[in-house]
Amino acid sequence: MTDTNHFKDWDLNHWAYQHEKPNVSAEFKSEPEDFIVTEKLGFELTGEGENLFLLIEKRQLNTQQVCEYLAKFFGRRLRDIGYAGLKDKQSISRQWFSVQMNVKQSPDLTGLDTENIKLLQYKRHGKKLKVGVLAANRFDIRLRNVTSFEELDSRFSKVSKAGAPNYFGEQRFGFKGNNLNWANRMATGEQIRDKKIKGFAISAARSYLFNEVVSKRLHENMYLTPLAGEVYLLAGSNSFFSQALDDEILKRLMERDILLSAPLFGDGELASTDAAHELECQVANSHDAWIELLKQQRLKQERRATNLLPENMKWRTEGKDMIVSFELPAGCFATSVLRECVNIV
Repeated sequence: MTDTNHFKDWDLNHWAYQHEKPNVSAEFKSEPEDFIVTEKLGFELTGEGENLFLLIEKRQLNTQQVCEYLAKFFGRRLRDIGYAGLKDKQSISRQWFSVQMNVKQSPDLTGLDTENIKLLQYKRHGKKLKVGVLAANRFDIRLRNVTSFEELDSRFSKVSKAGAPNYFGEQRFGFKGNNLNWANRMATGEQIRDKKIKGFAISAARSYLFNEVVSKRLHENMYLTPLAGEVYLLAGSNSFFSQALDDEILKRLMERDILLSAPLFGDGELASTDAAHELECQVANSHDAWIELLKQQRLKQERRATNLLPENMKWRTEGKDMIVSFELPAGCFATSVLRECVNIV
């Protein structure tokens, strides 16, 4: 049963580790410059069309604040502003936005820059930028006052080769997990009028259940071992399929052509069967109020990879600090990579 306490502080530290809990500690996000995120669109802008794409470097602002600023600056409605994903406020984020406007309009970009907003690039394109269309995000992270460079180096090496659990990061759940409290309120019948809060609550509940499945697989030593009835994701896509476990499947898993997956619960039957289905149902049955909430909201059954492998991962020491950079697919969390490597203080 889902905990229906509406006003609790959630402990989000119980999810299992792939390589055991690290002993090394470091400071993170002491300064906005310690966490730099750069979006990679994954498609070429045409230079023509009714949407002006802007690559903006924002500092200590969230994505919604930039959208509101752009709508006011260009005299547009908020819904005319597009973006691909939400970015942390406590960071420097190089993020794409689109502004819908007449193709004949030549916007005056003089004065767009502010103390916390800097225009880096702009170009026309035919389609509005929509959530989730990014190819990847690049992260450049400074970890300050590292307690053991030797262990952190070892941890980064392990994760660069074997990956880390593809957990949704703590920011998905709100301050002290408060988005989950909103989910509980909705699950007990309370009507939430604020669409933003409602969306955060539903997303948090769904993400929590996914993390629970991944953690359960880790606890039961089934994290990288395919079970009967698994659902496999095609690498680099959202397409998934089921197939009997055989040598071909094992080979494709080793080559990371396909990936093990866990459910993003919603309406309809789970795609898994047999042992994989049983494991996933154990989590669902422990949170039946949230499962019912997700069904009521008409979210479809989807899948997400259980393991996350950073691309182009590099790291170096600088004084008492360690600087690490890597790329992750859209929707994946840098904090989940860091969690596997270092305790943040």
